Amino acid sequence: MEEKRQKELEQRSFENAMYVSKTPAEEAALTIQKIYAVYKNQGFDFAIINDSGVMKFNNDRLKFLELLANADISQVGNKFEKRLSVQEYEFLKAYLEYGRYHLQHQTPERQKQKIMHISPKETRAYHRLCQNVIGQQEMKRTLCKLGAVYQFAKKREDYHLPTPPIHKVLAFIGPPGTAKTTSARYFAEMMIEEELLSGGSMAYVTGTQLKAKYVGQTSDKVHQIFENNDIIIIDEAYSLVNYNEAERTDNFSQEALAQLCIEVEEHSHDKLIIFAGYGGDIHEKNNKMKRFLDENPGIASRITFTVHFSPYSAKEMLEIFEALANNATFCLEKGWENVLLPFFEERVKDENFGNGREARRLLEHAMAVTAEKFMDWMESCTFTSQAAKEREERQKLSVLTCEDLAAAIGEFKEQY
Repeated sequence: MEEKRQKELEQRSFENAMYVSKTPAEEAALTIQKIYAVYKNQGFDFAIINDSGVMKFNNDRLKFLELLANADISQVGNKFEKRLSVQEYEFLKAYLEYGRYHLQHQTPERQKQKIMHISPKETRAYHRLCQNVIGQQEMKRTLCKLGAVYQFAKKREDYHLPTPPIHKVLAFIGPPGTAKTTSARYFAEMMIEEELLSGGSMAYVTGTQLKAKYVGQTSDKVHQIFENNDIIIIDEAYSLVNYNEAERTDNFSQEALAQLCIEVEEHSHDKLIIFAGYGGDIHEKNNKMKRFLDENPGIASRITFTVHFSPYSAKEMLEIFEALANNATFCLEKGWENVLLPFFEERVKDENFGNGREARRLLEHAMAVTAEKFMDWMESCTFTSQAAKEREERQKLSVLTCEDLAAAIGEFKEQY
């Protein structure tokens, strides 16, 4: 592969990994240096900041194809997993997966083939969605249906059949903590795999991030986001609007909304645009997306499909908690479900229930309880050997007991 194409592929892989792992740009620049240092078996006692700019291609990243070919992360406890943090390792997995997939699809043999059909359910992105997002069966069915709709339209065009444009402007609406933005990312990856987009560059912004520092610069900032990306996910767009009747929406927000209408109109056919936010089957006062769309008909009229997300049940919350604990390599003591189920049955009835976020918060409380107990235990115990010490420490560091969980519930309730 020529160097220019390699740089473009590496940069797209880098940007995708930033988005998937939710790594800020400056941290991503350090992470990528660390990844190549691990690959070359170097230490980290050297300056790894890229002085020429966090997004600039550097010499290490010219070894991208070599890394794709040789980096083995298939085994648990591989050298990357041992030497990278959890977030850095997630960055690496996304970096490799995107690069390997697109490298495979850029070979001359692949380019000559005309793909006639890729089922949305057969995409790797859909499989990852099902693995990582608990429940939400209606949402998953809708995403597969949308993938089929856009592919159907594309096939009609391939056969030169008259086809009215089906705009790629969607609204992902549901209660907080129901994986709306995560699912938006997976759907974008599904569309890329189905070759329904011209590229894979992704931008994730919140409503407030659309605003520039000075009046008059906001419209250009919004325009550049749309100009430079194939997928635009806008979270909490309603944050642009001041719903306090005593105060007007500021000039920055008005400028952002006006330009947003223009960009959505111009790019609804060639880019994937997703608005995500609170709405649907929730308390009226929290239905921010409904109010936003009601008051901005220029945007609402351009949304083709709405994807609904449901609040989680108590049993689904148990599944989410277990998945989070497993991802953090914690073992749960037998009987943990009986401790957590009554708590989640109580929480799901609250109008301020945070869904998956509450499972994450509870796990953090449980880790805090376990950490405090671990330090007390360390101060009071003695060991017959270093091996015995390491064995006991590993066991204490890896288990969340029912007692820990009960204490975490108590702390959670006190702080809520």
